[in-house]
This record gives sequence, C-alpha cells and structure tokens, in this order.
Amino acid sequence: MAYGLAGYAVMFAGLVALRINGSSMGLLYSQFFSGADPHLLAGTERPIRSDEWLVANPLIISQVKQGLPRMSEVLPGGFDASIVWDLPTRDWSVLLRPHEWGFFVLPLDYAYAFRWWLPLFVAAAAVFVLACLLWRRTIASWLVAGAFVVSPFFQWWFGSGSFWPPAAAAAAAGAMVVLLRAPRRWMRWAAAAVAGYLVAVAVIALYPPYLIPCFYPAIGFCVGWFATRSSTELAWSARWRRLIPLGVAAVAAGVAAGAFLLTHAAAVNAVTSTVYPGQRLTPPGRADEFPWTPMYAGVFSSALRGIVTGFAANASEGSSFIFFGLYLVASAGWLVWRQWRRRREMDWALVGVLASFALLAAYTYVPGWGPLAHLLLLDRVEMPRIVIGYGVASIILLVLVVGRLRTDPPGRIPWWTTAVAVLLVVGNHLAVWHRVRTAAPLVLVTALWWIPALVLLALATAMFSRGRATVPALLSAIVGLVAAGWVNPVYQGVLDLRSTDIGQAIERTDAQAPGAWVAVGGLGATSVLRETGVESYSGVQAWPTASMWDALDPDKSDLTTWDRYAHVNWVADLGAPPITLAHLDVVQVRLDSCDTFAQTHLSHVLSEGPAAQPCLAERARIPSGGVTYYIYDVVRAP
Repeated sequence: MAYGLAGYAVMFAGLVALRINGSSMGLLYSQFFSGADPHLLAGTERPIRSDEWLVANPLIISQVKQGLPRMSEVLPGGFDASIVWDLPTRDWSVLLRPHEWGFFVLPLDYAYAFRWWLPLFVAAAAVFVLACLLWRRTIASWLVAGAFVVSPFFQWWFGSGSFWPPAAAAAAAGAMVVLLRAPRRWMRWAAAAVAGYLVAVAVIALYPPYLIPCFYPAIGFCVGWFATRSSTELAWSARWRRLIPLGVAAVAAGVAAGAFLLTHAAAVNAVTSTVYPGQRLTPPGRADEFPWTPMYAGVFSSALRGIVTGFAANASEGSSFIFFGLYLVASAGWLVWRQWRRRREMDWALVGVLASFALLAAYTYVPGWGPLAHLLLLDRVEMPRIVIGYGVASIILLVLVVGRLRTDPPGRIPWWTTAVAVLLVVGNHLAVWHRVRTAAPLVLVTALWWIPALVLLALATAMFSRGRATVPALLSAIVGLVAAGWVNPVYQGVLDLRSTDIGQAIERTDAQAPGAWVAVGGLGATSVLRETGVESYSGVQAWPTASMWDALDPDKSDLTTWDRYAHVNWVADLGAPPITLAHLDVVQVRLDSCDTFAQTHLSHVLSEGPAAQPCLAERARIPSGGVTYYIYDVVRAP
C-alpha cells in the first residue's frame, strides 16, 4: 500500500513542479496576444468549462492581487470570498480547504497546479486504500482507482467540489474496514481522523447535489460492514468500542461544519434567498431531466468531445461513469445468497451498497414519494448531478464484489454470473448504439475506438466477475483513458492577465484615479478587470450585493431580474433595455454614461472597441492581440 501512495505523491509533486494543470484558461489568450499559446502543451481547451476559466480563475487571481482577503472588493460592497467559488482566503475555513494551501507558500503558477491536482489525487488515494484493504493487490488497486478518477463525469466537471465528496465516501468506507480489522490503536484513530477530516472538507464545499448522493453508498457500506458477522472475529461489545474513533471524528467534522455555517451564515443566507438558484427542490422521478442515453453511455462517452445534439444538453451535463460495479450485480446477488446458504449469515455490506443503488434509482425513476425524498434530502439534488452517487456506489460495489470473490477459487464461481455481467455490458451499449444511430448519429463518428473499447470493457467485466483483479484493472484503466482521459488540455502555468498591456494600463489608471469600472464588450474585458482586482460592476456575482443594486435599481423594479447568481454584462447601446435577463444566469445592463448612476458611481469604462457616448473621454487605446481595448473616463454630462 505504501508504494501505491508514494506513486501518487510522486506524480502529484511532479505535476506541481512542472506547473502543469488542465485549465481551459487559454481560451482567453487570443483576446490579448497574437499567435499560438505557448502555455498549451497538448490537448484542446473546453469552452463549456466556463465556470473554471471564466469565473473561478479570474477570481483566484484577483484574490492573489488583493492578498487573499475573506471579503473581496472586486464588486461594489464586497462579497464573502470564502463560499461558493472555493477561493483561497485568509479565513480560518481554509484549514478545511487543503487544495488552497499552496497560495500561502508558493508562487501563483505552482499554487494553481497544487490546487488543480490535490483533490484528484486524494480521491484516487482514498479509493486505492479501500481496494487495497479488500483486494490486497497494490497494482490492481492503483489502476482501478486511477480509472475511477478519470471517469467522464470528473473530467468534464473537474474541480475540488467534484472530488472531495467521493474521496470522503471512500475514506469513510476504508476507515470502517480498518476499525474492525487493524490490531493497532493508532491505525484506527488515524483512519478515523482522515475520514472525518475529508467529510468536513466535503461538507464546507456547500454543494448538496454532490454531497448527498455520495453519502448513501458510503453509509450503506459502513453500516453493512459493521453489521456483517464475518467482517471481524470481534465480539459485538468490542465492535461497538471500535467505533469510538469514528464517532469522535464524526462529532469533530460536525462541529467544524457547524462552525463554518455559523460564521458564514450571512453569505449562506444571501445565496439561498436569491430567485436563482435559491433553494431548488427536485421531486423524484424526473428522469427526463437526465436521459438514460448519456447516463449509461459507457465507452460512447468519448463522443462528448464532438457535437452532442440529440445525445446530451452539452458535454458536461451528459457526462457520467462507466459502471463496472453495476455490471456485477448478478455476482453481488450470488454472493449474498451463497453467504446465507453457507452460514445463515446476511452479507449486509453488499446489501447496503445495493440498497444505495436502489435508493438512487428510485429517486431517478419513481415519482410520487416527494415527502420521503425531502426527508432524505434527495430533493436537494438536481437530476443530472445524481449520477455522482451512482459512480460512487459502482466503485464501492466493484471493490467489494471482487474482494469477496477473491476468497473463492475461480472454479467455484458460477459461470452464469459472468454471462450476466457480459450481457449487461453488451446489452447496455447496444441499447445506447440503437438510440444514438438515429437520434445522434454523429456520436458514432466521434466516439473514440468504441468497438475495441467495448471489447476491453466486456473482457474486464468478465474477469472481475471471476475474482481477478490486476489484468481487468489494467483494462479498465485503458477504457477510462479512452473514454475521458483526453478531456482537459495539458496547460503549463497560469495565463495572468495582469501582466498584459491592457492589464497594466488598468492598474495604472486605477492608481492615478481610483474608482469603479464597467466592462463593455466580450469576455476578455470582464476577465482582465476582475484579475486586476479593481472595483467593477461587471462580472459574475454569486448573489447581489446591496450597495451595487441599490445604485443600479433603487426602486427594485427589476428585482426578479438581478436577484440571482449571474454574469453581469454591460452594453453601450443606448437603445437597449436598462436591465434585462439575457439568459437564466446572465443579466445585461445598459451603460448610459450620462445618466445619474454613471455620473455618481462610475469612474472608468473598459471597452472592446470604441464606445461613442458624450460622457466618455478616451484615456488610452491599447491594441492587444486581435482586439483593441479602449479605456474611458466618465466625465460630466455636457
């Protein structure tokens, strides 16, 4: 086990040392420079990942510019930077955000790489440890954990919030195994401490749609492992005593999460009281919001890199997992029956994980039990996000089933379970193929090597069902890389817009004449304003700040338009509506430099192209790549 963890540590350290990340921030390069982006070493940037390259990255750089404050001043009135976007701050809660620690000790390029990779490697390590405990095969465990973290879902939704809940779930499952097996007390306390810490880290991300679905497979495994007689030779009284470290860790995690919510209550309330997203509740049985085709796409997930019309809403919303564990459901059922027949003992660990699958499936496909779903907090989960729970349940079931099968000689495992597993793999993919050949034929064109990948997947599943580990784990890693290992680019360093000509001009202007800004035009203007850390009415808001919108809409006549998580974009067209909702998360505001708002609250305007208004005086004109930026001062109305 130590060698496997060391392997992850070496890979992580190497990527940080080389300043490698997978960001799509290079999409902004052409807005400021000519020619090819030297930071892009391989791969393709993904415009769909705008929450990363357009929202989070400029905010991260603005935090560095401001000195990592908890209260960021890049929006008028400021906002609490310690929630929503997972930014580095000098707030006590950063103790529960280990991926942000690099910003306190490392230069920006290295700190960003640290932030990018740490959650992935921790999630991989948690799954690896769990597999090692049950398989006792280091290489196989290492490979299957790697296959899990390169799943399409994680790659298209790459971010700390995606990795910490599965990491916490796997760590909790591993801790339960250690608690009942490890002879040394320090091992038990260490395992419980790691699990408790990761649970706290996952909770303060404050994203229930990822956290809740991961909770049920973990609790199903933990309760089931504890309740299964053969999990340990300890007497029941001794078993209960072994839970003390986990109980202490759970209390500590609860205290930490409670302290975070208490000390950040104002910001949390501000987010949940908005019109959008507010407190969204989804009733059970809304499978139409996440069609089965992308959910069970398997090897066809590689087609998400192309045109997905007729297949998924977009690549991110259509991403899922390769459900190795789900394909082994017949093996799991046979193991439960065998244990009962031999010892009159129920394998509650298997039953618990299968029950978590059933619960998630019921929420996905069965309507009419809203009150119970509300009690179980499942209605806090948007339907496409529920798939993360399926993924966690699948990897736990895979590890558990193979671990159980390895205790039997292959000759004693019935072949019908293998036949069912292979039929599920092939049948699943044939159903998807039949659907997409008419609804989305381009999927069959853009899917990478889907026929050989399907063969490898079927072979890996068959071997898993025979209790084999190393070879099928290698095959599953290959399939995972084909399905999604290419999603994010290989990018070196950070595209820091502060160092551009226009970024430096903004900083000089703000130093000479401090005041609030707006950006008019494309994404480049808004991004560079945000990164330079100047006060700006442009850019994304997690929730509306009172001082900003009191100035823009004093009578609150457009409250339902701007009371939301949104990108606030400005246009210089005097014929445009004053405030309008361009998209669900895009608020468009008209700039009239001579009106009361601009004359009272604005000092400068950054525009991608000329903005001819009588109350704007050109201060600077900066050619930058394929764009010419204009900096204007707001002057008195004539």
